[in-house]
Amino acid sequence: MKVCAIQPPYGHTPELAEKTVEFIINELDSCDESLDLILTPEYSNTPGTIPPEQALAFADKWRQKLEDAAVSAARRCNAIVVLSYSARAKNCERNTSRVFLPSGEVAGEYWKQQLVLSEPRDHKVDNSYALLPRTPTVVEVNGLKFGFVICYDAYFNEYIEYLAAQQVDMVLVSAMQRAETFDNLRLLNRMLAFRTNAFVLRASYSMGENTSAGGTSLVVDPAGKILADMESRTGKLIYDIPDPKWKYMRSNSFGGSMILNDKFIDQGRTPWAYRPAGPFVRLDDNRMTYPRVCAHRGFHTQLPENTLPAFGAAIALGADEIEFDLWETRDGIPVAIHDSKLDRVSNGTGFVRDKTYAELLKLDFGSKCHESLAGLKVVTFEEILQHFARLTVMNVHIKSVAGEHFSRPFIRKIAQLLHAYDCAEHAYFMGDSSVHEAALEVAPEITRCMAFEDDAPWDIVERAIRYNCRKVQLYMEYYNQQMIDKAHENNILCNYFYTDDPAKAKELLSMGMDTILTNSYLLVSQARDSFCAK
Repeated sequence: MKVCAIQPPYGHTPELAEKTVEFIINELDSCDESLDLILTPEYSNTPGTIPPEQALAFADKWRQKLEDAAVSAARRCNAIVVLSYSARAKNCERNTSRVFLPSGEVAGEYWKQQLVLSEPRDHKVDNSYALLPRTPTVVEVNGLKFGFVICYDAYFNEYIEYLAAQQVDMVLVSAMQRAETFDNLRLLNRMLAFRTNAFVLRASYSMGENTSAGGTSLVVDPAGKILADMESRTGKLIYDIPDPKWKYMRSNSFGGSMILNDKFIDQGRTPWAYRPAGPFVRLDDNRMTYPRVCAHRGFHTQLPENTLPAFGAAIALGADEIEFDLWETRDGIPVAIHDSKLDRVSNGTGFVRDKTYAELLKLDFGSKCHESLAGLKVVTFEEILQHFARLTVMNVHIKSVAGEHFSRPFIRKIAQLLHAYDCAEHAYFMGDSSVHEAALEVAPEITRCMAFEDDAPWDIVERAIRYNCRKVQLYMEYYNQQMIDKAHENNILCNYFYTDDPAKAKELLSMGMDTILTNSYLLVSQARDSFCAK
């Protein structure tokens, strides 16, 4: 299979970018029938430094001409042509690799999964699809399975592992990576081939003859061996791959039988010790959109509050956030219990803070909800993280006793657990002034939300400002439009505690409330969705 990667000069100005597109079109026009697969670099219709306000018009100007050239090359050469460019999809622009068959028909397309921040922010390239669960795109043509990587995708090992699981034969890499050195680009693509056990064909832009960055259009085999390297030259990189379905076999450890390289690595995969990743992971607190609904103590209208079943049910229903309460046991373990005393939620008595964790484990936290749940145990903060890290945003209500100097070691322990389970950006501390005073000292990096205080119910926004909180949790009747407006003027988001009434929820949303806590997650989330749909 004779493959071809087109490497044009990078357009350092809008005028030069015009010439770069013409270069790509000319290279497509000069391809001959000896070629079986032709690949262009990322953003072939905006291939240079173009002001953001001009980018869409520039892409529009060249889009059809590039598509026509790609289709013409596919038909003339009887080849597969993969055009990587800014394409129209559902009334928006998407960073796309589109596969044209020798007939000129489209066999499929890939939308870049990991977009750099400037793409949606400055260039208005759509990334909404990338925030939804989906598997890596694979396009099969004549028995060959093609996977795709566009530029920034190459750095995400979680994505590469998932792509490897699709058992592709060739990974088509369209890129810019203008500042990355030759050595780093070779390393990235050798590892990409090695981990997917597939050939890699990469097309990029030359940044100039005397540079040692960018460029580096490549062909790499599944063993990680570089077969061809364009470095900074311009034109076509052509290589004849005898068997594109060839896979690298290696010994299954020293002296073992031969095994596929990807299987050798995959067989040792363990369930923990990896960053939580995949389609089940939700956006973090900084990126998740508003308005939100927060499941107060989990979905506890049906299940015992502050328990794993209640949290799991809320998350299964799609909860943007869950809220839970943490007390410190006598031996320093954070446990999820709302009341300072045990009587209401368990078959025990006395104060939580007077009990060790071992003593709490002897108690039943389920039967007071329903006899079928008898024997349910108290849950620690670490257990919550072990089960639900990064699956939702966590409103962590840290309980305190009025007038006491709050425990710095307790705050530090909670923050350390958040970092250990890669959940620091999926959680925020909710508490009173004493909690936030401690948090500012020992864990200032964790987002803070100011809680209601009995002795100053109307001063909550001022206290949030004083302790540099990013959120404030307004309480029941102690709120008004002026407080919401003042919070927003100070870049503080507003939670509301709490309502189970859908009509009330819509009223709060119309006032600008950002997150509503509720005991009835399903009803209130449906009200939120209805409100937002208008």
